[in-house]
Amino acid sequence: MMIKNYLKIASRNLWKQKGYTAINLFGMAVGLMCCFLILLYVRHERQYDRFHESVDRLYRVNYQAKFSGSTFELTRIPAPIGPRLVDNFPQIETAARFYPRSISVRDPEQDRQIEIPNALFADSTATQVFDFEFVQGNPEQALQEPFTVVLTEETAERFFGTRQALGRTLLLAGQQQPFKVNAVVRDFPEQAHLHFDLLVPFSNIVDTEPDYARESILIAQNANWIASYTYTYVRLREGTSSGAVDAAFPDFLKRFGDPNFIDKQAFVLFPVSEIHLLSEAEGEPEPVANLAYLRLFAIVGLLILLIAAINFINLSNAIYLDRMKEVAVRKVLGAGKGGLISQLVSEAVLICIFACILALIGVSLVLPYLNALTARTISFNLLGNWPQTALFAGIALVTGLLAGLYPAVIASRFQPARIFQHHTGHTGGRQWLRKSLITIQFIVGIALLSGTFVILSQLRYWENMPLGFERNQVLAVPLFSPNMNAAFMPGDSTLRGRTLAFEEKLLQHPQIEAITQASNLPGVGAVRHPITTDKITVEDNVFLPCISADYDFAQTFGLQILEGRNFGKEYGSDHIDAFIINEMAVKTLGWNSPAEAIGKSMTKGGKRGHIVGVVNNFHTRGLQAALEPVIMDVGVGAFTTFAIRVKQDNIPATLDLIERHWKDYFPEKAFEYAFLDDNLQLAYQEEQRLASLIGYFSAIAIFLSCFGLFGLISFTIHQKAKEIGIRKILGASVAGIVGMLSKGYLLLVGLALLVAAPLTWYFMQQWLETFSYHIQVPWWIFLLSGLAAILIAFITISIQSVRAALGSPVKSLRSD
Repeated sequence: MMIKNYLKIASRNLWKQKGYTAINLFGMAVGLMCCFLILLYVRHERQYDRFHESVDRLYRVNYQAKFSGSTFELTRIPAPIGPRLVDNFPQIETAARFYPRSISVRDPEQDRQIEIPNALFADSTATQVFDFEFVQGNPEQALQEPFTVVLTEETAERFFGTRQALGRTLLLAGQQQPFKVNAVVRDFPEQAHLHFDLLVPFSNIVDTEPDYARESILIAQNANWIASYTYTYVRLREGTSSGAVDAAFPDFLKRFGDPNFIDKQAFVLFPVSEIHLLSEAEGEPEPVANLAYLRLFAIVGLLILLIAAINFINLSNAIYLDRMKEVAVRKVLGAGKGGLISQLVSEAVLICIFACILALIGVSLVLPYLNALTARTISFNLLGNWPQTALFAGIALVTGLLAGLYPAVIASRFQPARIFQHHTGHTGGRQWLRKSLITIQFIVGIALLSGTFVILSQLRYWENMPLGFERNQVLAVPLFSPNMNAAFMPGDSTLRGRTLAFEEKLLQHPQIEAITQASNLPGVGAVRHPITTDKITVEDNVFLPCISADYDFAQTFGLQILEGRNFGKEYGSDHIDAFIINEMAVKTLGWNSPAEAIGKSMTKGGKRGHIVGVVNNFHTRGLQAALEPVIMDVGVGAFTTFAIRVKQDNIPATLDLIERHWKDYFPEKAFEYAFLDDNLQLAYQEEQRLASLIGYFSAIAIFLSCFGLFGLISFTIHQKAKEIGIRKILGASVAGIVGMLSKGYLLLVGLALLVAAPLTWYFMQQWLETFSYHIQVPWWIFLLSGLAAILIAFITISIQSVRAALGSPVKSLRSD
């Protein structure tokens, strides 16, 4: 009954103060909405791979390779390891290998070809390691028979629509041997670190490669303990630990590994449940989360909720001071301190309940935009997820209790005698807390705004920084995925003839400026190979990034020959024994100058030759990573991609032209392309999303701070109505009154800038130093952020101040 009475009185008081109630309600709703959205995002990121029932026993075998004095952790391991794991490690219950590649798949019934970007060649034990939900077919038979495929529902629909997929056949990679659809499974949920479009038996890897490459590939699969190209997963037996497996790996390598590399290799188990959040290994199948950014988002969510709570405290405290006579009357009539606090806190809780409802509605409306911004599919089911709903309600309740408790305690402490003597408590002694809270709000807002400017400046720096090669108007057209043939074979003369004829045909058209082939294009990565010279031996264990490039690679990308010459067909043997290195590789390999390196002998893996040229340094990866030494050779069999420089005018017509010729020369491969510039931008996606998210949240933080300031200045004007009226009668100008009302608040914003600037500089400098190439935090960013905050605050204050200054002094002096 008492609680009901509290709520009834609270609702009356809130209705009486409709304007201030609306400000508190809206501000708290926005703060709670931001907090809820960030919690949904963080929870989504933490739930990766949880759909596997035995996820706590699932691990991936990671490869720790020791190159050139450094250790690199890789996600893929040599293929011969997988089949030996169960027999040699009693802790391992089952294991499976997955070899990824893109592949062209043709439906012979409709004579339609589709490029499948995520094909996985998997051991038959894959269904024992991961949990697959079978829609068609028998789980016991999936991947057991050669020349069969398992499709996802989406892939089956792409090929067969609503028709039954089971038992139909597909042709893979231009081969004539059909693959029968043996099963259809549901697509893995978004929260999986590994996705696929179709599964093929691991034994069929060689059957999707050219005939001339198969014998070499089989040898590599069974005996090569160096080349790492398979993701290998294990499920441990219950009650066993991953540490025991890690400790036994050195003995395992001594028995089976390559004796020349035993001391340069290590293998460890990494929990599947932690891959998305904690993995720092190279070669993840899909982008992983940045734990530091995730923590930052969580902190930002709490800070925005803090700003909303500060608004609530400040405005509630001011309102309670205006209700001192009410408090005094209650005390005179016998109300206890606890009862007064309960009454006043109940008003805060009631506001937060309504704010929570508004926040949940806001989450439903804003979530699609958050999904678009983060490239996620975050779900929100208010009724279907009771623990989540209870968490949100609990946050709102606790926020209301904490935000309402302090003003209520302060209001309950005033003595009735002092109140009736007109000492209402509007003393300067308690103003410090209100000012401190306002300052904290603007510290947070200015810090977030400054951080956004720093991130945007860093992105602009990356965009404008030279990469050492020409990247504009270059099409990347893949001929193969980085497949087994490219890794282990020197190529085929028939295929080489087709590629050269295709290039010659395109160059006849004026829209095509240049064309070349390579194993990897600049800026998007390179494969490391062991390098030896007259100064570096096998024991030095030097592995450097290598690119197999065609003769016209340097011209296409605008590389400068600093010393020596370019590759040339006229020399007759450059495809056999010639290397070109970049300027950084000269120093890495121990020579003093590019001129000294010319003519020196070199071995890349098993290929012997000599250096014919030195080019300028260019980046093989995004600018987050340091510049690397690069080795180039004319490795025809490793070419996987065409790079085609086109003219800027009429791009659609040029693409149609290329596709027509493509179908003539490479009918077995679906035509697909991407602009190299777009591929390079993908490297900065995470930072671009960070800038967008922090930018939006900083805008919300500034908005909430000014929203609370709007409420406070409104209340201040209400309290000082008579003073303003007297000042006007005595001749005060509008500008003078506005200055009088705004001066104190603007000083607080200025103080916030002085505190926020060094804090933001320190943390942003720490963030920038994680990148090899970064800006120095410019001083003007803090000045710009501070001026923006001061301007917004001044406009907020002026809206109400000018209205008060223009009001009639007679009305204010007549009011009670």
